[in-house]
Amino acid sequence: MDVSFDQPLSETLERKALWLLIVSLMLAMFVSGLNQSLVATATPKMLADLGGFGLLSWVFTIYLLSSTVVAPLVGKLSDMYGRKLFLLSGLMIFVVASTGCGAAVNMPMLVFFRGLQGLGGGMIMACVMASLGDLFSPAERGKYMGFFTGAMAIAGLSGPSIGGLVTDLISWRATFYVNVPVVMLAAGFIWFNLPTRKRGGRLREIDFFGSVLLSAGTVLLLLALTWAQKHYGWGSQETIGMLAASAVFILLFARQEMRHPNAILPPMLFKNREFAFASLMVVLFGAASMGASQYLPTFVQTSLSASATTSGLVTTPQSIGMLITSVIGGQMVARRGKYKGQIIAGTGIAFIGTLFLQHVGVGQPTWHISLYMVLMGFGSGLVMPTVSVVSQNAVAQQYMGVASGARQFFMQIGSVLGVTIFGVVLANSYSSTFNAELGPQTEAAVPAGLLARFDDPTLALNQRQFGGVQAELRQLDNGEALLTELVAAQREGVASAMRHIYLGASVLMVLAMLTAFGLKGLPLRRSSTAVAVPAGQTRGTSPPPGGEPIPTPTAGAIAEGAMHGRAAPGA
Repeated sequence: MDVSFDQPLSETLERKALWLLIVSLMLAMFVSGLNQSLVATATPKMLADLGGFGLLSWVFTIYLLSSTVVAPLVGKLSDMYGRKLFLLSGLMIFVVASTGCGAAVNMPMLVFFRGLQGLGGGMIMACVMASLGDLFSPAERGKYMGFFTGAMAIAGLSGPSIGGLVTDLISWRATFYVNVPVVMLAAGFIWFNLPTRKRGGRLREIDFFGSVLLSAGTVLLLLALTWAQKHYGWGSQETIGMLAASAVFILLFARQEMRHPNAILPPMLFKNREFAFASLMVVLFGAASMGASQYLPTFVQTSLSASATTSGLVTTPQSIGMLITSVIGGQMVARRGKYKGQIIAGTGIAFIGTLFLQHVGVGQPTWHISLYMVLMGFGSGLVMPTVSVVSQNAVAQQYMGVASGARQFFMQIGSVLGVTIFGVVLANSYSSTFNAELGPQTEAAVPAGLLARFDDPTLALNQRQFGGVQAELRQLDNGEALLTELVAAQREGVASAMRHIYLGASVLMVLAMLTAFGLKGLPLRRSSTAVAVPAGQTRGTSPPPGGEPIPTPTAGAIAEGAMHGRAAPGA
């Protein structure tokens, strides 16, 4: 059935149907989040079976690319034609792609289906967040947003264990198949319980050309950032060419959006201070928290000589902390109807965590790091779900899908920027510290080719390669002492790099905190409001091209707030 936009869906559904829908949406988000950690755990046996080591990075990169570029377009389309259509489509694409991944006979086939899986995953994430915006008023939304963030945290916690168990007991292929029954269960609940809620419109009015420009610019940017560090180098023609082409496509996209009456990312949304600051917050906080934590397992396994299992346990408290505060913070936002103070507090707690992590060193007790990661998790749990509520609260209901898709898009961009920036910091800081730690006699005694093997800070993590290096060193005069000095220099090099990485993360956290202070702190609306339509146009259709919705007395500030970031009177 079609449902109007005059009230939250939670007020139109029976309690049983509402909770079945909430659980099914959480399952959909959980599977999307679980997928990545399952694949990472299964990678070694996957490679042993399929080969194709040169394509390994694409198993992860293609998923990131496809899930990032699809979000803005799906957000716009779901605003027009309803979340249900695109959410179910995303789930079905995810099922087909998961089955294809599990049945892959070679690495190119696996990469293809991973790209398809990314499309499904991106559609799921964008539509789940937008559906949550349809279900509850902004004031109530924070309460449930915390549960959804908690589901993602649980996915991160359980993924490595589930993936390892399934891979060892059955096969790496089963890590893809486990998605299928869960997704089908979620799809069934969504089919029967999620009402159809659409505004309508003509497909030819959609700015598909703008979507192509944005996709091209984003893909080139992400590839440049990824490949510059791993393959080409920052000064290479390939990297510079991709960055330049990306800039051209993004500028063309911005020009296209300003001219198109039905833009994918309407420029007026970024004139809304609250939406613009929330989007910037997602980029900064995501780069600091997700980018910096990416390299912590390398430090734990090299500088502290701990196992991969231990490194996983060390970083697990971050997810636990995020789970706790996302639930508590959501309840607080729902009760108080305010969010600015909570976001400032969250960035402050995460900033303290980065300060502590700047003092990590060789011989550091692992429980210290776990404690610091709890602080990072506490901060993330207070910030990330709340910022989602801010983005949705700041815009009119007709832009709910656009706001949710934009939030996902900027989060992905922030994460990739953080990983890339801190990857450069790791490489440069490690190299300078490693060379400084070595004495001139050691450099002279070790052959240049053998010494160059230590340019890789992860050398010790590859037992086969490192075993060969150790054997060669022990054949030299005083080889055991040389090996000891080189390993010590490598450990200190990685530790020094991590201190610089978290210094950079601290700077980003300060910028995120300043952005939080820049938020106006609009009161969260406690009801969904309707938007009147021009004469001759029925409710449930799009505004005329280039036209703005005409406000009613009860909803006037929503339409105005979508442009200027002001709260509705009496909201």
